[in-house]
Amino acid sequence: MVRKLLLAIALSCLLSSGAFAQSPYHELAKDTIITRPVLFGNIYLLDGKQLNIQVMQWFMTDHPMAHDQIRVAVVSGQLAAVSYTVGGMIFLGGLLIRQDDRAAGQDLMLMGGAGIGAGLLFTLVSGGHQRKAVQLYNEDIRKYLNSSARVEWQVGFTGHGVTLMAGLE
Repeated sequence: MVRKLLLAIALSCLLSSGAFAQSPYHELAKDTIITRPVLFGNIYLLDGKQLNIQVMQWFMTDHPMAHDQIRVAVVSGQLAAVSYTVGGMIFLGGLLIRQDDRAAGQDLMLMGGAGIGAGLLFTLVSGGHQRKAVQLYNEDIRKYLNSSARVEWQVGFTGHGVTLMAGLE
């Protein structure tokens, strides 16, 4: 009876120490960027605060692969803004000219629509690179957290009984 009780106490202590050694989600996600989908894209959060692309680029400077992806996302986002602006202006110009010269107005509206379509394409490319950059950044952070917080267990037998040692690497 005493042996079973001691064995049950030892087993419960061992299992409870394993439970306390696990990091809760909020500690693992402390430095990771969380992605929340919205209607036309994603919102990126760090510690509950929304990030814009420039802040994300600053956070990713120490992570080369993620930084390369976010730089491509920034440039393609800027190209999208230029395409939307130029395409919208040409489309509106064609809409106004269409009243006087139908053929020229149609051509300008078609060119403006192509510019707006190119802006949409650049927006999709920017979003894809942004998602990839966040994924690479989070993988780097997880590698760092997993490599720096390891628990080392040692079990030994001595003249006085069993010795159990735990230490952090």
